[in-house]
Amino acid sequence: QWQAAYDELAKYVWASEPTTETYYFGIPMDYAHDFSATTSMLAFEVYGSRDDLYKTHLNSPSMGAFLKKIPAASATGLDLNHYSLVAGYLDKPGDKTECGIMLDVKLTAGSAAARKSLNPKLKKLASDVDKADPDGGVYTFMTFESIDNDVDGRIYARFRDRDAMEKFLRRKEWTDFWMSTKDEVAKMESRAYLHNGKGWLYRNKAARL
Repeated sequence: QWQAAYDELAKYVWASEPTTETYYFGIPMDYAHDFSATTSMLAFEVYGSRDDLYKTHLNSPSMGAFLKKIPAASATGLDLNHYSLVAGYLDKPGDKTECGIMLDVKLTAGSAAARKSLNPKLKKLASDVDKADPDGGVYTFMTFESIDNDVDGRIYARFRDRDAMEKFLRRKEWTDFWMSTKDEVAKMESRAYLHNGKGWLYRNKAARL
């Protein structure tokens, strides 16, 4: 019942941690048939500062209780990765409309210099996606660079439904991006997730970043 444990945790975080701006979770498509059976999940979280995560959130009594509940159901412990925004938007509809599916793309550049060259292309991609979204089906599109190392990057997107995501994956700006970054990107992996109904997309900030 570790999914149910998120309900109590989210209540605590919302009431006691006002600088936890985003607290949003995804279940791998492999477990679309049974969320409670999943052995892993994606946590997309935005904090006011690093101390808000490590000194406040992870040390809270509610988080401590949650961490005691998950080992029996989770295949791994917490795998924390930290990023800063390159470009993009969080909520194109502007009203926190729930998505039908989300996409998480991990990028590894061949070197620090390659990532430096990649970042302007990530910025252009986010701008192109925003301008060229024909039917508003891309609810969220954000690009990031790792602050843990100098080679990793990430793309996070939320879509109206599976059809909107499939159409996006075949759009010119997306395919052009991959064709233009062959010299920078050494490795890429992507995975689709479904929102598990826990947490919130954002608390106070303007939806468009």
